[in-house]
Amino acid sequence: MLSVQTDTGISVFEGLQIEELWQASKIMGFPSALWRLPHTNEIKFLISIQDGIHKCLPELEKMSPGFVMSTFYWESDQQVLFLEGDIILTFSEENRITGIDNKLGEEHTEVKKLVQLAASTRTNESLAAPPGALLIPIDAQLDAKARFERTVELAVAAIRQNQFKKVVLSRSKDLAYTEAFQPARAFQKLIKAYPHAFISLVNLPEDNEIWLGASPEGLVEQKSDGTFKTMSLAGTQGARDSDGALIPKYDIRWGEKEIEEQALVSRYIIECFKKIRLREYLEAGPRTVLAGNLYHLRTVFEVDTVALNFPELASVMLKLLHPTSAICGVPKTPSLQFINDVEGYNRSYYSGFLGPVQVGGDTNLFVNLRTVRFKDGTATFFAGAGITEDSMPEQEWFETELKCDTLLKVIGSSF
Repeated sequence: MLSVQTDTGISVFEGLQIEELWQASKIMGFPSALWRLPHTNEIKFLISIQDGIHKCLPELEKMSPGFVMSTFYWESDQQVLFLEGDIILTFSEENRITGIDNKLGEEHTEVKKLVQLAASTRTNESLAAPPGALLIPIDAQLDAKARFERTVELAVAAIRQNQFKKVVLSRSKDLAYTEAFQPARAFQKLIKAYPHAFISLVNLPEDNEIWLGASPEGLVEQKSDGTFKTMSLAGTQGARDSDGALIPKYDIRWGEKEIEEQALVSRYIIECFKKIRLREYLEAGPRTVLAGNLYHLRTVFEVDTVALNFPELASVMLKLLHPTSAICGVPKTPSLQFINDVEGYNRSYYSGFLGPVQVGGDTNLFVNLRTVRFKDGTATFFAGAGITEDSMPEQEWFETELKCDTLLKVIGSSF
């Protein structure tokens, strides 16, 4: 059994598992977040005990360690959700605790209750219950398909009338789930399936919502050494052939529509740099990258904020970038207005941003893509597609289905 040393001796968290702690924090009504950064093996588990969820302006360089979450509709002068990192546990892939940051101390009353409850779930049959099954879609699929394809037709017509160059239209897909659904187990399945993605699981008890996601798209990254990064990610192709075999990356061919779609996002980022007169940046790409069951085009932009004496760059770029043209459109204002007029539903936290802030001195915010919300017995999957003048409605529908399947094919057996 692992002994984790803290300032007060052997940790009371010794031997506890992720699922046990997730279940306990959920029962006690604590906001919490689990995540695994791309290309890493560490799992972080943040529990906010004292203040629950509060709102603040995302001045990233000034914030205490925590987890941020924002809706798609966020404006640069608005506050975002912030989960204070009262307890931040680090787990290995083998589900062993390798680090603890406990601001409250092990003698704190709520910490003791949390640990006791987590330990008691080891004999709780619900944790060991066999997964349930997904039920049939709540919405009529044919009706949903017809509605989405109609919005694509409207978007193409608007583009041809020069209202905007590109717009990203999205849709939701509702399925029922049973009480046997185990969020932490689904999270761990996604970690194994998608090592290149940001995997997250967030409990928002005040809204009675749980959000699970596997996002391929970084929004802003600020490392403790001063390195800032952002990316343009657009263009989509299925990554597997008709037999289910992975198509080699070097066999992927991109059409004019996808190349232009990705170029629009890259130009948008460069325009944001120009607005703040930032010229010293590195640009790498576009390159073909695998994201779950899909291939995308990606370009990475990097800035040395120490050399430029610009420590607040991440906060500044966050305000300029969101919503990016990869989730909204070009130009931003008319495409956003079109989305509000024709989509017909509230995106909520889908295509907003989320991620850890100042955890270990690093900030990593991602666009909330490939995500599903669990609420009141309904699992709502979200997906979008970039619409240009060359878009075909049925192909765009198929793209959204592929994106929903990124999660559905992995966690379907977790219900």
